[in-house]
Amino acid sequence: MLSLSNIEFSIGERILFSGVDFHINPRDRFGLVGPNGAGKTTFLRIIIGEVLPTRGNVLRTNDLNIGYLPQEEIVLKGGTLIDEVLKDYHKQLERLTKLQTELSKKSNNRQIIRAYESEEERFLRMGGYDYEAEAYKVIAGLGFVKEDYEKKVDEFSSGWQMRIVLARILLNRPELLLLDEPTNHLDIESILWLENYLLNFKGAMVVVSHDRYFLDKILQVKTGATGILEVNQGRFRKYRTNYTGYLRESQIRKERLQHQAKVQERRIKQIKEFIMRNRANKSKAKIVKSREKYLEKLKPVEVEKEHKQIKVRFPLAGIYSKRIVQLAGVSKYYGSKKIFENLNLTVEKGERIALLGKNGAGKSTLCRIIAGYEPPDSGVRWSSEKLRIGTFLHEILLKMNPEDTVIETVSKRAVQEIDQNIRKFLGLFLFSGDDIYKKVKVLSGGEKTRLVILLTMIEPSNLLILDEPTYHLDKSSTDAIKQAISSYGGTIILVSHNRDLIVPFATRIIELRDGRLFNYPGDFFYYLQKRKDTSSYKGERRKKKKTISPMDVLKDKIINLETRRNRLRELFSRPGFIQNPRKAKKLFEEYQRLSREIEKLEESS
Repeated sequence: MLSLSNIEFSIGERILFSGVDFHINPRDRFGLVGPNGAGKTTFLRIIIGEVLPTRGNVLRTNDLNIGYLPQEEIVLKGGTLIDEVLKDYHKQLERLTKLQTELSKKSNNRQIIRAYESEEERFLRMGGYDYEAEAYKVIAGLGFVKEDYEKKVDEFSSGWQMRIVLARILLNRPELLLLDEPTNHLDIESILWLENYLLNFKGAMVVVSHDRYFLDKILQVKTGATGILEVNQGRFRKYRTNYTGYLRESQIRKERLQHQAKVQERRIKQIKEFIMRNRANKSKAKIVKSREKYLEKLKPVEVEKEHKQIKVRFPLAGIYSKRIVQLAGVSKYYGSKKIFENLNLTVEKGERIALLGKNGAGKSTLCRIIAGYEPPDSGVRWSSEKLRIGTFLHEILLKMNPEDTVIETVSKRAVQEIDQNIRKFLGLFLFSGDDIYKKVKVLSGGEKTRLVILLTMIEPSNLLILDEPTYHLDKSSTDAIKQAISSYGGTIILVSHNRDLIVPFATRIIELRDGRLFNYPGDFFYYLQKRKDTSSYKGERRKKKKTISPMDVLKDKIINLETRRNRLRELFSRPGFIQNPRKAKKLFEEYQRLSREIEKLEESS
């Protein structure tokens, strides 16, 4: 189907990857991973023929149908959403109709007959006359509603336009599907739908992603080969496992190489010392010569250089109020469009809230209102006098002067202590050398994200509001954000579609849906189960009215208690926890009480 043999690609003297031998057969599927700039997108573009390798051969079967979703934004113009999604279907119908007309005039023409059979086979492979019905299912799964169907495509944001392109690619059922960071522009609901859709996909695929849950799910299939392909520091490696297994195996391999390098280093040192001691000893001249030749031929164990990682720490400001922010009857409209109405929300000290919802539901707007950056159209916002907010909002970028340099942007916000050590502070976020003089307008997406996070760290806070803080960041930087969130002692409201960030963090989920807030006092899996239960209930309520049994109430109570107990466990593991013995004792007593209550309830069930 596709074969890459001894592929190398270089830019000037820099080799992105070399010695790549890769074969993909029907129904094989692989995840492609590596740090930003390692060459993942280039690898996909070599597969489709957009880029030629510096060395090596690419062999594709004749007429191989490849569907490619690039990471770069695509600008659509022209027709409506439905016109765009059905464009390939209508083109194929036109080709068939034209050939049918030609056949009616020249029924014995073998060339026309072969062309018609080929186009008909392609039409059936696309789904035939079921294509249109399938199209409506796909666009609904990707988050579009009926009101969107007749909208012009250029009315949609870039993120929603990427969904339109993805829908077209999926509907065409390519033999080989190439997706470059497909979850970047999706909300959690659409990601979950795409996972299940790809599980039933019949073709082969290569997917670039750092979403552990997403890759693990789509690599569960039994048919065809599966695995992870890693592009890193000029090397191309294959792992016959899922993404979680890759992380484990990759770490073991690195540790093994580091150990081998240390053993070799000690051995080289011993040999060199032997040579120095015996160089003048004629009786050992042959041995010395032999050892010298051995060192000349010895190939050093190559240990991967550690990628520089941003260092994130959100400084904490003290606050004593239990209730820190409250919204009462809050509504927001943009013109005649209702974003949300009559929302009530209380945020308490120490809470770790994940704010979820579809793209466009109003999550960013709600964050701005909570932060006090934007007034509601009606309702009241109250906050504690001691409230100090640190925010990662993409609107901050819009307020920056595009002509300012990185160092100028930070200097305007820096307190005296940071201003005196500003170069060192910038270095923590990998801004060094000439990078600090780059203008904001020329920064890459990842650099802009790092800059906003850096500004969030300048002043102490007791409430962090983080709106997609890992957007454009690679796994290394995402891990740094994850660690900083875990060690932060204040209250956090997090908007993210990154489940690897949400799962270990959230103890309360709030979903903004249809202009209303839905509260789930538990972790992410509790939220998923509750949503599933609600969906099942809605599907069956016409058949019979569902009653809540005492056992369901009991299970809910156990889940809520376990969520609080798990939160306490996480607090116990934090550095500096025992520095406040009175607080530690009080929390430990609460932990013991919760354990006893859970044990009693489980016995009752």
